[in-house]
Amino acid sequence: MSSQWVLALEQTSDLEVTQGTLSTTARVVRNGADLRVFLIAHGYEETLYFQQTYAGEGDAFAGLMTHHHSYAHRGSLEDQPYFSFFKYDTSGLFSQVKWMLDNLTFDESQAYHYGIYRWYVCDRWRVVYEHDAEGHRVAGDLDELKECLREARTLKVGVRQLFGVQDDDPSGPTHISFLSVMQPLIKNGHVGANCDFILSGAPQWPFLWKDGLAVGMVWPWSSGEIICHLVAPGHLPFRRTRVRRAMQWLVANNA
Repeated sequence: MSSQWVLALEQTSDLEVTQGTLSTTARVVRNGADLRVFLIAHGYEETLYFQQTYAGEGDAFAGLMTHHHSYAHRGSLEDQPYFSFFKYDTSGLFSQVKWMLDNLTFDESQAYHYGIYRWYVCDRWRVVYEHDAEGHRVAGDLDELKECLREARTLKVGVRQLFGVQDDDPSGPTHISFLSVMQPLIKNGHVGANCDFILSGAPQWPFLWKDGLAVGMVWPWSSGEIICHLVAPGHLPFRRTRVRRAMQWLVANNA
């Protein structure tokens, strides 16, 4: 494991791989590594930080921006900021849904030929505890996870079969999605985590936001339960539900 950002994969504008491999990058993301992508666009350069990742079988992986706050809309500055939800993968397509404060939504997904795609990973995570959907131990030590929490360590949770959670549909292709933790706690003998905003798409690969998108505020627990408040952009109010999923709990090796 390394706390450094390492170039794992580089693609040209026509998606030819010039450094690294798709399968190796997907494997590292599947193991919980953080993910970023550097892009050269028309007239500017940017690096995207992903708050959530998706990793499936083989070469399947994606980075998700769960609460990007935007100001410009179709060439003009808006009076109010709004949410943008992004998904980037190695296909040359990106999915974007804009959710305005007046509850209007716009699907701005498109193919965009960037000048270069450089995928960086930071493989700084170790699985401390893993359990199945019923909360039964698969690997690791729940007491060690509790100690990591007491020591204010940086945690992350990987939820298996997250996509489709809005309909409690775990039938899609095998995948794991890693979520950022902002408030972990211990209660009734288990570890829980108030996570950052999460996104759940359709239970399929490849996926686009037009195939289904839910925004969520979730509390996963080491009991296997996830308390969810989910909404499709533009379709308030949030709906509360409880589902069960297998999970991995990870600790950062440098914080």
